[in-house]
Amino acid sequence: MSHSGTVRKKVLEETVTLPTTPELPTLGQLPSRGAFPANPGEFAHNLHNDARLSLEAVADLADRLPRHSVIYDSAAQPLLVPQGGPARGSLSRPGDVIRNLDQAKAWLTLLNIDEDPAYADLMNTALDELERGMGSRPGDMRKRVGFVFVSSPNSVTPAHFDIEHSLLAQVNGAKTVSFGRFESEQARRHEVERYWDGSHGRIESLPPELASYPLTPGRGVYIPPVAPHWVHNGPAISLSVTLTYFTAATERENLIEAVNARLRRLHLAPRQPGKSALSDGAKVAAMRAKAFASGLRHGDGDRRRAASMGGHQ
Repeated sequence: MSHSGTVRKKVLEETVTLPTTPELPTLGQLPSRGAFPANPGEFAHNLHNDARLSLEAVADLADRLPRHSVIYDSAAQPLLVPQGGPARGSLSRPGDVIRNLDQAKAWLTLLNIDEDPAYADLMNTALDELERGMGSRPGDMRKRVGFVFVSSPNSVTPAHFDIEHSLLAQVNGAKTVSFGRFESEQARRHEVERYWDGSHGRIESLPPELASYPLTPGRGVYIPPVAPHWVHNGPAISLSVTLTYFTAATERENLIEAVNARLRRLHLAPRQPGKSALSDGAKVAAMRAKAFASGLRHGDGDRRRAASMGGHQ
């Protein structure tokens, strides 16, 4: 497996090209690198050798999953689509589209692949390796979820962010993942509030590009929460898997953001997370009590699924 390539970083107004390290860290080694978990970072993986991620196996998975777990959209996308993501469940036979992606001019996202036992095993094997490297307390990596992305040649994924910690691993074809940074805390807060108000993380303006990572099979990139990024696929069919998780800190912040979104709908002006420990604690307690009551009514599986579904593309 070759690890040659470059990472482009923009410093002020000048673009420089930096060689990548010949040996990328494995998932278990990634937490020991300086970038993790605040900044994007590359890693090496072997998921491209897993038969469960062949194009035919993924097409079969798409046909087994519930229709609402499949997102379909056109490959020809602008970089900015701020009005939100495409609808789910629009295809009756999504596997057929995947089998003909060279002609379909489309991209598909398979959500919650961990609902299938074979893919739950794939996800947990990879995330267990990362968690061991993190040295975190058992259970701090929570609400694990897996996604598969399959795209026609030259597809574009518009600029967006996700609220989870994400590991994007390239399995087939090539893509370039570009990262930006919000130009101010005010701009970041604006987009975070839009997310919780229903934007699915699709941002309104393209931030300055800070780095881009060319991914080929065996290469992946860690994506921090609320890191704006966009994707250009290469001239071949692309298949990648994204494995996501929350930590205690991100889960707590998201509970506060969820309460704040409800308060804004009541035309109130809630305090941002971190501004008041008393206010934050009350919001977290209220949301956990609501989730507990909901779990008693509907079962733990429904609560897990609802909590883990954020604004993934």
